[in-house]
Amino acid sequence: MYNFLLQLPDIYLFLLISFSFIIISIIITLVVRVSVPSHIRSRDNAIIVGTSNLISLIYGILVGLSALYLINNISYTADAVQREANAIADIYHNSEWLSEPIKSTFEKKLTIYLNSVINTEWHLMQRGKEISNKNDFLISSMKKDAIDYHAANNTEQMLQRDILTNLQNLYNARQQRIHMSYSMLNPDLWVVIIIGTILTLCINYIYDMNFYLHLVTISAAALMTASMLFLLIALDGPFQGEFVIDSSSMQAVLTYIEQSSPSSK
Repeated sequence: MYNFLLQLPDIYLFLLISFSFIIISIIITLVVRVSVPSHIRSRDNAIIVGTSNLISLIYGILVGLSALYLINNISYTADAVQREANAIADIYHNSEWLSEPIKSTFEKKLTIYLNSVINTEWHLMQRGKEISNKNDFLISSMKKDAIDYHAANNTEQMLQRDILTNLQNLYNARQQRIHMSYSMLNPDLWVVIIIGTILTLCINYIYDMNFYLHLVTISAAALMTASMLFLLIALDGPFQGEFVIDSSSMQAVLTYIEQSSPSSK
């Protein structure tokens, strides 16, 4: 829902959110100080402090749990990507011991799969777009090739079973990667976080204290809440923004296959 923000470099995104929060907070603080008499605000400072502490505690827990959830999502997605790359490498290694033409067939199809993932699917995931099932059909095609292969001996039978197992692992890891590419914080949770952010800041606007100290305090609170929102936005979406999972593991397998191919020697 905020893909345009994820297209900004992190430093610009952080500065945009921080300066917006600080400037708006200072303006509102000045309006409140002019509109609400000092003796009214000072009389209820103790109540304001207690309410502020409660809101800040709940807000901190909510943001902390949300950040932990997103960090775990990134870790889980990175693991799925690595398992997908490992499965491709294992399929290629095992197929190298089989007879032609299946050996060349697997090399060709794995190369097509990797190029599609790196050059097409990754860009779609970075923009939060839907991914087609074209490569699912390619995996099914490789399964059929492996099943139809007539093993000449026990060694090839073992390799054939390993290839089928790794093709299933490849499919499972691919589905997890695609599923996680759509994984973001629920909009309802964002509503609660935004409400918590507003309450955390608004309660600080009505303190009665030294004018300059109040501006420093409210600026610090605005910077802290802005930093929390920046963190959640930057982490929300494993393949978007600069805190992103890249395709280096896939690229490494593709490079290895290309360098190992007889045609490249």
